[in-house]
Amino acid sequence: MKRLLFVLISLAALISCGRESLSLTEGVSEELAIARFSNISELTYDLDFSIPADKDSAIESKMTIGLNLVNREDIILDFRHDSLVPVKTLTVNGKKSKFSFKKEHIVIPRRHLKAGANSIEIEFTAGEQSLNRRDDLIYTLLVPERARTLFPCFDQPDLKGRYSLSLNLPEGWIAVANGKQLSQTASRVVFASTEPLPTYLFSFVAGKLSKYDVSRDGRNISIYHRESDPARIAQCDIIGDQIFSSLEWLENYTGVAYPFSKYDIAIIPGFQYGGMEHAGATLYSDRTLFTGENPTTSEKLERAKLIAHETAHMWFGDYVTMKWFNDVWTKEVFANWFAIQMVAPMFPDIDHRLSFIDSYFPPAYAEDRTAGSNPVQQELDNLANAGLVYGNIIYNKAPVVMEMLVEKLGRETFREGIRRYLKKYAYSNATWDNLIEILDSLTEENLQSWSNVWIKEKGRPEISFTVKDSIITSSQRDPFDRGLVWEQSPASEISTGGNVIPNTDGRGYGLFILDSASSAEIMQNISAYPAVKRISSLVNLHENMLAGYVRPSVYIEMLCTILEKENEMQIFSRAAGYLTSSVILFDREKITGGPGRAEELLWKIASTPGKGERSITAFRALTEIANDSISAERVFGLWKNPKQFRHLSISERDLTRTAYEMALRFPSRYNEIRQLQLGRITGKDRREEFLYIYPSLSPQVQTRDSVFAALLKAENRGIEPWTTSSLGYLNHFTRREESVKYILPALEILPEIHKTGDIFFPRNWLRSLLAGHTAKEASDVVNTFLAGEVTLQPMLRGKVLQQSDHIINLKAKP
Repeated sequence: MKRLLFVLISLAALISCGRESLSLTEGVSEELAIARFSNISELTYDLDFSIPADKDSAIESKMTIGLNLVNREDIILDFRHDSLVPVKTLTVNGKKSKFSFKKEHIVIPRRHLKAGANSIEIEFTAGEQSLNRRDDLIYTLLVPERARTLFPCFDQPDLKGRYSLSLNLPEGWIAVANGKQLSQTASRVVFASTEPLPTYLFSFVAGKLSKYDVSRDGRNISIYHRESDPARIAQCDIIGDQIFSSLEWLENYTGVAYPFSKYDIAIIPGFQYGGMEHAGATLYSDRTLFTGENPTTSEKLERAKLIAHETAHMWFGDYVTMKWFNDVWTKEVFANWFAIQMVAPMFPDIDHRLSFIDSYFPPAYAEDRTAGSNPVQQELDNLANAGLVYGNIIYNKAPVVMEMLVEKLGRETFREGIRRYLKKYAYSNATWDNLIEILDSLTEENLQSWSNVWIKEKGRPEISFTVKDSIITSSQRDPFDRGLVWEQSPASEISTGGNVIPNTDGRGYGLFILDSASSAEIMQNISAYPAVKRISSLVNLHENMLAGYVRPSVYIEMLCTILEKENEMQIFSRAAGYLTSSVILFDREKITGGPGRAEELLWKIASTPGKGERSITAFRALTEIANDSISAERVFGLWKNPKQFRHLSISERDLTRTAYEMALRFPSRYNEIRQLQLGRITGKDRREEFLYIYPSLSPQVQTRDSVFAALLKAENRGIEPWTTSSLGYLNHFTRREESVKYILPALEILPEIHKTGDIFFPRNWLRSLLAGHTAKEASDVVNTFLAGEVTLQPMLRGKVLQQSDHIINLKAKP
């Protein structure tokens, strides 16, 4: 209602006062977006980039924008340039036009324009920030509002346009883009016009790439990659099959044929995200799509879910797009919720209800339990801050809430609502409230009230239980003292011992508080529970431990017991992850009952034949926490001779991660480890990654200090996953005392990290910086920073609170 009122007031103000009343600010304000949406339609962009072989040379470009104006008003284009001469010439309707730069915008006076059709031609130097340039590779990544850093445009999601693209390329390069390729010569490639797309989905990739074609039932997909390993390249057939299966599933579910002219993908080494759903040119990270020689079921499932997620975006995000980035979560919730449904037929032997709980609840709780919790739908006044909307809440809490909505409506009613939604808003934009209106018309449930609590308020309930006359009574507490009540009805049981076992079906969301008797009984019997009850209880025990209701030492002993007995791989992996994070979080001497307890168990599982995927999972966990001399030497020996256990399939990436950890444990072997591992790495891009990260492991403080100083400069943070890995090793838990000095300088450049980095970079920067710290000195630094930075952008402050919660707000005591 607040948003609707704001829209009406803004429109009324514009009508009564004229465009002169519009106050320009940096970024893309909601006021500007509303004004432009009311006046602009029929957008087309014809773009032409000349890409030189030298990655440090400017990219000379030209473009033609076609548009219709309702009223003859000034045109305000978005262009946050980084060039001395960003615009060389600008003509409007065939005549040279005057223009001005004002707060990251190009303003074209109305006297050059007319009501109806207009054409704007611009010669410009392409902006560099969102052009990811390497010696022989370039790709765009423009989400959420970074198109304006590349070319002049109307950078808001509800002004969709059709894009034509031409590229002049260095010799030996090929390219892929949103549209179909029309022609290609040795130096120039031309792409056809696209369907209507928002600016953040415009994309091209160019460079020294290989192309692998797959087809099924007359449908063709080209997979562009830079891989040289034949075993990895062979996985393109599996990748293609999973894309085809996802497309077929979605077409059947939605009743809408794939709505774009083609579906090609590019697999990028060092890509910032798992994937990005550019229609016709979807980008993926090589880390997820190309697995090791013998991938675990979890790795295969994660790849399939990622492919399904990005494919779902073709309908939810690309075909129907959120109107404003406060609703970006709507495309993410659909993609994640549908991904689980799509992969189920591909993996019939997996318990997908268990997978849903394991995939979404723990990461959602990781942020929702903190003082930095945020609503699923957040307030957003300017798209310059849209990247800060992203996080675990929208990716992981939202699917949990969506599943509740589906259960309220019934699956067929929900499906009918989705079909109506897609039909009504095809190639257009919609809000969450638009969807709720459609679903409300199909049910007698009060969805608006339900949505207000679950979607528009932050936090999770804290739920306690009492038992009287064999009847369980629950009560909720709002941790932010607003008096909210979260509507839900999870299953709970009374055990034979008379204790409450809460949320046994895993459908409830919150902290289900355990008294000492309940937690003791659950920990004693958990291995005998059915799988869903087992994973739900495990997650809840972890949350209770962090909240101070379960002693860490007792909890960790239970995790060791689970790992000894557990045969369900998803639960085993979750328990192993909880074990490593808990050992890192607490004083190992106090929590394990003696040095090496957890390490000894993990080594036993890793080294014993017949354990299947549990062996490699245990080895990876051990690699993270091996810190006593015996365990570290064992891991080092296995890293040096990975063939000593035939049952253990250790991939190249496993060996690289282990090399990093061993360099920290054995400073005297730093050069030996570097030389051996560098010789093992087969791909050019992976070798470059190793050489970038490895200095952060140096035994020399001076070297580490110089690495950190380099990371503070934007030009050294070009490949963000490498950057955050390097920062993480500088702040590794084995070097806590030495690295506290890095915390404040890294926090102080957060606004720059936000401005120059991609959407997940602030969160990932903070996680890498703070995850290994637990000491009071670190807590003091963070608290002092937060107290002093009173002007820190609120969502950025929330990210700090989320990633430092284990330092400044931990209730559990060893």
